[in-house]
Amino acid sequence: MMGNEIRRARSEEIQEIMNLIAKCVQVMQAGGSDQWDEGYPNREVISEDIGKGTLFVCLEHEAIAGILVLDENQAEQYAGIEWEQQQGPHLIMHRLAVHPEIQGRGIARRLIAFAEEFARSSGYRSIRLDTYAKNDRVLKLYPSLGYSQRGEICFPGRTAGFPVFEKVLPDNMERQPPLE
Repeated sequence: MMGNEIRRARSEEIQEIMNLIAKCVQVMQAGGSDQWDEGYPNREVISEDIGKGTLFVCLEHEAIAGILVLDENQAEQYAGIEWEQQQGPHLIMHRLAVHPEIQGRGIARRLIAFAEEFARSSGYRSIRLDTYAKNDRVLKLYPSLGYSQRGEICFPGRTAGFPVFEKVLPDNMERQPPLE
């Protein structure tokens, strides 16, 4: 995949990112998934991610092919999960999305590999995430990359649960300053 780059999103890219999300929402809804909709993730949420420097983009031929948010914000429902790695810090992955027209080209895997390297080099002890129970593709992807399902949580207004996953990282680096 020549010409690919992963970097922090820029504020001037908000419309391109929102267009990617809108395409993903169309495909999700056509497939019977209500994980995302017109209300989430919205421009305000994405603008906040960009402002905090936690939204990363994967570029393919200078266009945004995928997005991923990395931060330390765990949903309150995570408190009820029996995590393998109890000692922190933990990096949380949110809002992984790949433009539907180019899915299947390894972009999600590249974003996840980037998240893992980011986490290792920043001294995180594990990566945690949740995904929608109706998202068959990633329910297979995460275990294939070494993530273990630790339970399931629920969010209001969704018809299915959210399996939660964790990948414990080797403790081989000193922690850098946390994400802002």
